Amino acid sequence: MRTWFKILGWAFGVPGAILLVLYIGFFDVWRVPVDDPMLAASIEPTLSAGDLVVVTRRTEVSRGNLLRCADPQAPGRFVVARAIGRSGDKVDVAAEVVAIDGKRMPSPRACEPAQTLIHDPQSNTDEALACSVEDYGDVTFGALRSVDHPEAPTKATVEPGTWFLLSDDRHVHVDSRDFGAIDPASCQHIVFRVVSAAGYSDANKRLTIIW
Repeated sequence: MRTWFKILGWAFGVPGAILLVLYIGFFDVWRVPVDDPMLAASIEPTLSAGDLVVVTRRTEVSRGNLLRCADPQAPGRFVVARAIGRSGDKVDVAAEVVAIDGKRMPSPRACEPAQTLIHDPQSNTDEALACSVEDYGDVTFGALRSVDHPEAPTKATVEPGTWFLLSDDRHVHVDSRDFGAIDPASCQHIVFRVVSAAGYSDANKRLTIIW
């Protein structure tokens, strides 16, 4: 009997200890708030309000990373947006499509679904937004935009030591078009979704690598 207890102790104790060390030193678990309608709209189609995600405690930002950053406009809150432009980059957002130093980063892959219905809290209307896939090195993700009535163009040169962030929802957004480029010291990298807001039964969105 003691042998079995030892085997079980090793089987569960060692992985548990490893996970505890990783949690204390490197990772944190965070549930995306459900009480912020603008944040909820801006993180689609990658995340949804109520998702349980893993974030790094320390972040070295690379282009394309999805970041959770301290909200510069609301102390104690967070924004979630994509690291797109770094120091010196010229960022051009036209027709809700981004170009860096005059270059776009489209992918030949198709979004599934090709169109997503998003509620815009500012206008209190539902927006049918087109989805396209973008590639930034090893990072591939879907981005939403309005084909019928996109926002006015935005151009910016990113200041030294900062990153220009863009919401994956380019139409209903909370990003650097609203608050400017941001110091990455206030950010953590979102790397993994454990379960979606629907819970573990949502097989399509559980245990998903975000980066």
